Amino acid sequence: MKYAFDACIERRGTGSTKWDNLGMRVSNTHALPMWVADSDFACPEPVVKAVQDRAAHPIYGYAFVPRRFGEVTAGWMRRRHGWEADPEWVIFSPGVVPALSMAVLAFTEPGDEVIIQRPVYHPFTNVVKENGRLVSSNSLKLEDGRYEIDFEDLEKRAASPRAKLMFLCSPHNPTGRVFSEEELLRIGDICEKYGVLLVSDEIHGDIIFGGRRHVPAGSLDRPWAAKTITCVSPSKTFNIAGLEAAAVIVRDEAVRGALRAKLQAMHIDVPNAFAMAGYCAAYTECEDYLEQELAYLRGNIRFVADTFRQSMPKLHLVEPEGTYLLWIDCREMGLTAKETEDFFVEEAAVAINPGNLFGEEGAGFVRLNIACPMDTVKKAMAQIQTAYNRKEVTQ
Repeated sequence: MKYAFDACIERRGTGSTKWDNLGMRVSNTHALPMWVADSDFACPEPVVKAVQDRAAHPIYGYAFVPRRFGEVTAGWMRRRHGWEADPEWVIFSPGVVPALSMAVLAFTEPGDEVIIQRPVYHPFTNVVKENGRLVSSNSLKLEDGRYEIDFEDLEKRAASPRAKLMFLCSPHNPTGRVFSEEELLRIGDICEKYGVLLVSDEIHGDIIFGGRRHVPAGSLDRPWAAKTITCVSPSKTFNIAGLEAAAVIVRDEAVRGALRAKLQAMHIDVPNAFAMAGYCAAYTECEDYLEQELAYLRGNIRFVADTFRQSMPKLHLVEPEGTYLLWIDCREMGLTAKETEDFFVEEAAVAINPGNLFGEEGAGFVRLNIACPMDTVKKAMAQIQTAYNRKEVTQ
């Protein structure tokens, strides 16, 4: 079926974090919300129908994780990413971030180090610090408009006797990098050399552009891949984050068992009444939705890139290889990190995520979510351009 990604659907009044709780992040509650990483696209019809069918039954009692959960997850990995994962390797988590937290609790002790690659999705830092562990940042390097891994620094950090885990964000949020198989092999080989367990957040793995291919870290032909903890979910792909369902794929039985034990100990190993219906429908009936969504997102990205290049040359888009989150280099404007945020939120009335939220390496950048109708993107660009032109006149 043909999906209407152009449809502007009113989300206010639905309990939406993005729209109804904007004040938790910015002072200008009238700003256009382009921050939280969910989309403004309607969910695929099979997902809506599956949830409605479940809701039609008038009893919303305790649910459980059916065997089908592992089967549909493995099927999606096979069809979309060429990974012959066994359904028995799959365990349920209410989200990827809870899975990261459980990995920290299961495989590290207070005072141990967890390697992350800033600028990176800020819960990576929060999960480490809030559990009493130490952040070790193998910062990515921006070279000729593209972020690269500093492998020499990574090896130094992995060699630390305190280093026990590495959180990999693949595809990378917010820089949009899609790491190649060669890069992943180098990361994994370094981790194995020093006994560091790799945890790979691949929640954006379906949103890939430019003929690139997402390679699940756990699928690689290396001994360390069997122990790799791979976290996936249809939540970004099909806009079902509110159903709170993710999968953790681990080949190694001991690692899988330790992680499952922590999930059970925290009593977060069972889904809500609607999660399995939506999750299974997404991973079995909605590939046509994804193909249409990717084409639409490419159009949105082109529009933003062209607008910056033609009308706002001091704003530079880091070309996204994956994700629907745009990483914008604003440093040429000569503003402080706070002034950059205020430019977008207060002057342009567009709610973004400030770059320093993702670590000090992100100062002078912003993250913009373009998973929304083109009309919203055009409105945002017009507001940013008006503020930009005003700023240029006064400088």
